[in-house]
Amino acid sequence: MSTKLQNYALLAEIIGAIAVVVSLVYVGLGVRQNTAAVQVANHQVLVAMDMDKNSWLRDADFAATFVLAQNHLEQLSPVQLIQISTFVADTFNAWEFAYITFRNGAIEENIWNGWDAFYRSELEREPFRWFWRQNRSGFSPEYRAYVDAILLASGDA
Repeated sequence: MSTKLQNYALLAEIIGAIAVVVSLVYVGLGVRQNTAAVQVANHQVLVAMDMDKNSWLRDADFAATFVLAQNHLEQLSPVQLIQISTFVADTFNAWEFAYITFRNGAIEENIWNGWDAFYRSELEREPFRWFWRQNRSGFSPEYRAYVDAILLASGDA
């Protein structure tokens, strides 16, 4: 092969290598942008779940049931117990969603920390502890271990 042809072949290899590097950088930027978009979308899902849950508290009758449940679960009617259970289940479902998305890197740590602190504060309320004792088996093992550890640390296992 002539020297001129060898030089063209070497130049083609160099150009090919540069093209591969540029392509990888482009893919990396795309993945980063996609990850950010997924994180924002997951935060929006959590906000929507919370807004739906908050709509319950805008109903005066349910708000009264919620207040009564804080210290007197035994005074709730069967219908009120179903309402409280559903409300609390929605909270645990949202917390589990936040937990799983954070563990999978699909929500930013600072967003997770805020939601986690909120849900931990809910866990201090009796209806939430009562619900967890009754229904913990309905949640994923990893999340169940997470909540159980929180309760154990608080002395309420």
